[in-house]
Amino acid sequence: MGSTVLQLQYSPKIGIFLALFGGLIISIDIPVIRLAGADPWIFLVARGFGMAIVLSSVLIFAKKWTDTPPKPFSDPDFVKVGILYGLSSIFFTLSVFYTSTANLVFILAFNPLIAALLAWYIIGEKPRLSTWIAIAFTAIGVAIIVGEGIEAGTGWGDLMAFATAFVLGWSVVMARKSGKDMSLAGSLGGMVAGTFALPMAILTFKVPEIPAWLLFNGFVMAPLAAFALSLAPRYIPAPQVAMFFLLETVLAPVWVWIIFSEIPTNRTLLGGLIVLAAITFHSALQLRRSPVT
Repeated sequence: MGSTVLQLQYSPKIGIFLALFGGLIISIDIPVIRLAGADPWIFLVARGFGMAIVLSSVLIFAKKWTDTPPKPFSDPDFVKVGILYGLSSIFFTLSVFYTSTANLVFILAFNPLIAALLAWYIIGEKPRLSTWIAIAFTAIGVAIIVGEGIEAGTGWGDLMAFATAFVLGWSVVMARKSGKDMSLAGSLGGMVAGTFALPMAILTFKVPEIPAWLLFNGFVMAPLAAFALSLAPRYIPAPQVAMFFLLETVLAPVWVWIIFSEIPTNRTLLGGLIVLAAITFHSALQLRRSPVT
C-alpha cells in the first residue's frame, strides 16, 4: 500500500483552495433551496441533470482544460467516483425525508473520520496526529450545534444519513487513490442522481416558487462544487477534503440568518466557531509543511 501513497500528488495550496471553494459553495445549498421554494426531488433532478449537462459539456467541448482520463466513461476509477458521487446525493435526499435535520447533520459530521479510516485502509495513507485532532474538534463543534435540537428520527432515515457520510468519504478516498483528475466525475454522478429522482419528481411535481434559483443551483453552483471537491483529493489527503464538507453545517445557519433574518443560537455560533477554527488551524499546518515526495 505504501507505493500507492508515494504516487499521489501533494500540493496543499491547490488542494486547500479547491476544497475550501467547493465547501463554501455547498454551504449555500439550503438558502438557495429555500429561495427557490422547491421540494427535494425537484431539487435533486435539477441539480443532478444540471451538473451532468454542464460537466458533460466540458468533457465534449473543453476537455483539453483538464487532465480527465482519455475515455472517462470507460475508465474504472472515473466510473467508481462518479457513481459514488451520485449515490451520496440519493442517500442524502432519502435521509432528509426520513429523519430530522439535527440527526442528519450530526451523523454527517462523522464524514471526516470515515474518510480518514478508509484512506488508511484502502491506500495506506495514515492520517497525521494533527488530522485526528482536527477531526475530533470538528465533531465536537457539530455536536454542540445540533445538541440542543436532536430529535428521534426513524432508523431508516438515520441509516441513510450514515450511508451519505460513508459514501462521501469513500468517494474522496477513491478519487485520492486514483491520482487522476476526477473533476468531471460529477457528470456521471449527476446522471445517476437525476435519473433516480426523476420518477418521484414527476409523481410529486410542484412548480418551484422562483425557478431561477433552482436553475442557478443546478447549472452553476452544483457543477462548480462538484468540480472543486472531486479534484481536491488529487492534491491533499481525503480526510482533509472531507472536513471542508462540514462548512455547510457551520455556514448554512449564518446565510439563513443574513437572508431570512433567522438568528442562530449561541450554541450554533460557538459550535461553528470551533469547526472553523479546527479547519483553519489544520489547513495552516498543512501549508507550512513541505510537500510529500
